[in-house]
Amino acid sequence: MIRILNNKSSKLHPQEMDAMFRLRKRVFHDLLKWDVSVRGAWEIDDYDDANPLYVLSYDDETGRLRGSLRLLPTLGPNMLDDTFPILLGDNPQIRSASVWESSRFCIDPEISQDRASNQVTIAAAELMCGVGELGLASSLSHIVTVTDVFLERMFRRMGCPGERIGEPQRIGSVQAVAVAWEVTADLLDTMKSAARLDGSVLASPMSLETARAA
Repeated sequence: MIRILNNKSSKLHPQEMDAMFRLRKRVFHDLLKWDVSVRGAWEIDDYDDANPLYVLSYDDETGRLRGSLRLLPTLGPNMLDDTFPILLGDNPQIRSASVWESSRFCIDPEISQDRASNQVTIAAAELMCGVGELGLASSLSHIVTVTDVFLERMFRRMGCPGERIGEPQRIGSVQAVAVAWEVTADLLDTMKSAARLDGSVLASPMSLETARAA
């Protein structure tokens, strides 16, 4: 099940935030060896100070955090425009109220066996479907992200290949790429069908606006 935390509610759930930042460090710093900002046991950066929404996937039976991602509006600070504009290619910056950025998508490596029929983890599918539900409720046109080509292939297996904004670029040890997804009911249905998910994945269905104001 997916839970959403905003800047206010995150302060009321320090254990959940601690688990998420620790997971991000394990995935991005320890496992993938990305050049990321680390503070003690956490991976945390300046965009975590930009009033993001956190999308968290929990195991329904154990309550354990299985994966997470971060959402930011492109009208404010975001990784694609402000840190990795090279991935835009010849395209202009993306600054639109109808486009949000997903970043820091990560899955607990210890639950890699928790997979749907298409070999995508249930947590990964839940996270993407949660973003899709939020986007539809908020009348978004697109979700954009900076990712690597490995995760891009995983998105294809989930039935949401998206569209490359520019050509992949080598950034540190990663072959990085910017991807955009059109937010549609058909895409959400395709993702849920691929992962065999029924009904809403959100603990409390909401829009991005209500999630930020909660």
